[in-house]
Amino acid sequence: MKKIILTLLAIFLISSYSAGQENVKFILQNPRFESGKFVIDLYGVVPEGKTWSPGNTCVRMNYWSTEPAHALTLIPENPIDNANSNISNNVNYDNMTSTSILNDTAVSLNILLLQGKPAYTFIPGNHWLGSLKFNISNVSACLNMNFVTASSVFNNLTPLSFGTGWTRVDPPPCITSVRNIVTTEIPKDFILHQNYPNPFNPVTMIRFGLPKAGVVSLKVYDILGREVANLLNEFKSAGEYIVDFDASSLNSGVYFYKLETQSYKDVKRMVVLK
Repeated sequence: MKKIILTLLAIFLISSYSAGQENVKFILQNPRFESGKFVIDLYGVVPEGKTWSPGNTCVRMNYWSTEPAHALTLIPENPIDNANSNISNNVNYDNMTSTSILNDTAVSLNILLLQGKPAYTFIPGNHWLGSLKFNISNVSACLNMNFVTASSVFNNLTPLSFGTGWTRVDPPPCITSVRNIVTTEIPKDFILHQNYPNPFNPVTMIRFGLPKAGVVSLKVYDILGREVANLLNEFKSAGEYIVDFDASSLNSGVYFYKLETQSYKDVKRMVVLK
């Protein structure tokens, strides 16, 4: 009898621990410029041993700019141009949308499960949900964002509470992907510097120099050669630049970043250590 009681107690404790884990953690990553617009991706991270089946969900995020202020405005989309097709515009879900809220100081990414339809299930892992777009009047401005804890998040038909059912990781300040270094000198040659700090957790800076203007690509790859982040793909004037790379969604390990222009290519190694 004593063994049975101890076994039941252990099962209860394990079940209680599992139930206390969040179903999903929200993060923002891959800030970039595309066709003159600022774009950033929303991801949902499902922990080991859990699943998330998004019902009617509104993930809300504050946004503001500094240096200067009011340089960015949301581009509301219905439907979102770049959204996960498992949870947008299919037989079970209506179009995913993005809407401006709180007097244009916040954005809501909206997932709409059709009535009576089964929800798609995300297994443990890092899952891209959709992209948010902003007009930008000054490319040197800093974009700041954080999650609104009063977001409405559902697992099927069950509402999830912040801190228990869902959590978030706010990005660091100034998440604009590229900032120009103020300098009176133009580099004589192309150069890709070693990222700093290295190893890092979770943010590092990648610096490079351009002796002439042109289209610049900067991407991050894992040790198997798979692209894990597209940091830059746009026209840049000659000068020195810094890219802030946030690896919050990546596991510890060795990664490579590659700078490429029409006439130059270089690759360097960096280490994420958590």
